Amino acid sequence: MTDLGQRLRRHPFVATLSDDDINTLEGCGLSYLSFEPGDKLVQEGKLADGCFLIDRGDVALEMYVDRAESRTLQVVHAGEIVGWSWLLPPYLGTYDATALTPVTAMRVDAPLLREVMESDRAFGYSMLVRVCNVAVLRLEATRREFLDVYQRETPGPDADPMPTGDMRRVG
Repeated sequence: MTDLGQRLRRHPFVATLSDDDINTLEGCGLSYLSFEPGDKLVQEGKLADGCFLIDRGDVALEMYVDRAESRTLQVVHAGEIVGWSWLLPPYLGTYDATALTPVTAMRVDAPLLREVMESDRAFGYSMLVRVCNVAVLRLEATRREFLDVYQRETPGPDADPMPTGDMRRVG
């Protein structure tokens, strides 16, 4: 196992994989990258062709509220992954992932990983379960964020009712 493979072995996302599975994952175009604050790891609507295992630093997962304003839904830290949109067509990012601090990450080439997951079903199932667990956690965090926004914007019971207009004049 290479030095990068040893680093991969220590990452919580894959720590329980067998040595053979770590070697398989390492063979999926594994590279070690650095990002500066403000750099994008993933962009909403752009091709999602990599899975990033964060080794050091913090990454904001952001969603655009309108064309000019984005909202941070969650911050991902060392030991977590960024990117799961690579798993299913159309393989487009569903959010922006922006480095908040200097970040180092191991990048797995998604097309290669999908190919290996298809050919080695046991490995593929193991990876699918891991990625689905991440997706569920991210969706739950997004749901909580939207609930917080809704609760802040919902008027209390003492608020004046909003005018509804003349309901007889429809049409």
